Amino acid sequence: MDRNFLSQLAMAEANKIDLRKYPLDLYDNLYESLSKYLRVGEKNLLIGNGSDQIIELLLTFIGSGKTVTLPTPTFSYFVSRCQLHGIKISKIPLLPESNTFERRLFMSSAKKSQLVYLCSPNNPTGNQLDRSIIQEILELKDVLVILDEAYVEFAKYSMARSVEKYDNLVILRTFSKAFGLAGSRIGYFISNKRFAKFIRTNVQSPYPVNSLSLALAISVISNVQKINECVDLIKRERQRLYERISKMDRIITYQSDANFIFIRCNGKYKSIINSLRSHGVGVKELGELYGYGKCIRITVGTPEMNDATISALNDT
Repeated sequence: MDRNFLSQLAMAEANKIDLRKYPLDLYDNLYESLSKYLRVGEKNLLIGNGSDQIIELLLTFIGSGKTVTLPTPTFSYFVSRCQLHGIKISKIPLLPESNTFERRLFMSSAKKSQLVYLCSPNNPTGNQLDRSIIQEILELKDVLVILDEAYVEFAKYSMARSVEKYDNLVILRTFSKAFGLAGSRIGYFISNKRFAKFIRTNVQSPYPVNSLSLALAISVISNVQKINECVDLIKRERQRLYERISKMDRIITYQSDANFIFIRCNGKYKSIINSLRSHGVGVKELGELYGYGKCIRITVGTPEMNDATISALNDT
């Protein structure tokens, strides 16, 4: 999302807000807007202070002593919060050749767990899991499945409508990626109505999101055409980056369904990092990942930013 557009939007919304009032109407408006955007019922939704806070709510509800099955590598914040909450972790390695896990091994572990976490598109590898794998896991009716779709606007499909079929599905979404509102800290989940009501009524704190952030989210989601234009640009640039980087020696690049490119640097990790820094390009330095070696994650930027990234990698 364009920075100038968001700045102008923030200034316009700030002038409308009466900070003496609790944001009841703004919550109602955002629930209504999200319902239309996602084509799910308002009662299937819960809004929170970023998806990180919602993860905290869910893990608090689940409680210590339980076991979660998840792929590795995946979203490190979720892993660390499980450790903090005393939740046992069964890690099933992703296979570097395919960026997915051995299906029977994962299912065997999931059947013994109370919780499954899937990040799809996955962070940091960028790939979206095959829909049939997720559906097979969801058939384990006694296992709660948390599906993190933070990057789904850049991907092929969403499972949002599946909450009507699977009572054990909770989908995490955010305004931080495609909507460009990371600093506003707005996330939400989609689930069956009974579970959403329980978390909203018994676990979530009142008014977890401030008035300005709610107003910004309402305004941005009303500009769906603008969002789609930005997403389409990122997808085009993502493909261009992939095609250019995949031709470089001693670098393994993966097709991505997110707004970033994941690469294995092999023996060039240090030289790549140094070259990127010298060109003023910031990346996520992932270091050693199980099965993958040393890797980095490159966010897809403007064409000019991406040209700088390509130049930096060519200089290694």
